[in-house]
Order: sequence, then C-alpha cells, then structure tokens
Amino acid sequence: MGRDMHTVEDVVRLLGVTPRTLHYYEEVGLVKPASRTAGGHRLYDDASVQKLQQILRLKNNLGYTLQEIKTILDQEALLDELRLNFQATPSDEEKLRLVEESVRLLEDVIDHIDDKLSKLAAMREPFAERLERCKAFLAQHVETDTPN
Repeated sequence: MGRDMHTVEDVVRLLGVTPRTLHYYEEVGLVKPASRTAGGHRLYDDASVQKLQQILRLKNNLGYTLQEIKTILDQEALLDELRLNFQATPSDEEKLRLVEESVRLLEDVIDHIDDKLSKLAAMREPFAERLERCKAFLAQHVETDTPN
C-alpha cells in the first residue's frame, strides 16, 4: 500500500468492498478511520487497511460472524496492551502476571479457531464422502466401458 492515508474510494478499490461496508464496520466498532479531512471525509492509514484485510479474511475465508471477529480483534488489542505493559514493567512478579494473562487470551483465541475448524471439518465430511462415492462410480464405469 505504501501511502500514509487512504480515502474511502482507495480502500473500496483495494479491498473490493462497498463504502457502506466500511461505514457499517465503523458503526459496529470493528475499525475506525485514522482521521478525517477538513470536509469530514474518512481517511484510513495502512494499519486500518491491514485490519480491514484481516476482517475480510476472517469473514470471507473462515466464515466468522462480525461478532466473532470483534471478539478476536478485542483479544488481539488486549494482547498488544499486555505486550506493551510487559516491556514497560520492571517487576518480575508483574511480568509473570502479564504472561499468564497472555497465555489465557491466546488459549481462548486458539480454542475458538479449533472450534471453527472442527465445525468446518464436520461440514466438509459428507461432501468428501459423496465425492469418494462419485469417484468410485466413475472408476468402476470407466474400467468396464473401456475397450481392450
């Protein structure tokens, strides 16, 4: 992306979403513009565009709901905050507490991903079984129908 600020039109072109989608994501608290022009038009920085890309990957590729995405983004923000606090604190006791909290948050995220993967695998299984039956049928009929 390389530029410091992106207009709504830039983001729409880059990500293939509608302006209404960007506004809705702002309304529900998933992303916010980095700033606005003097005329009130939204401007997004590279970090916001990357966050939007992540939202779209979670939604389109993994089927996450916007609420699930918000939960993940909130957990990532907490992890970032814990990391900053860890770096700033001299106390070993406090560092241990921060790492324990990070472990808990990371386990929650991984559990959520594992749950999603399990549901996707269960959804995939009947299709895989049907595919195998179709392939077996084709293989059987290709063998019997080919002349020697």
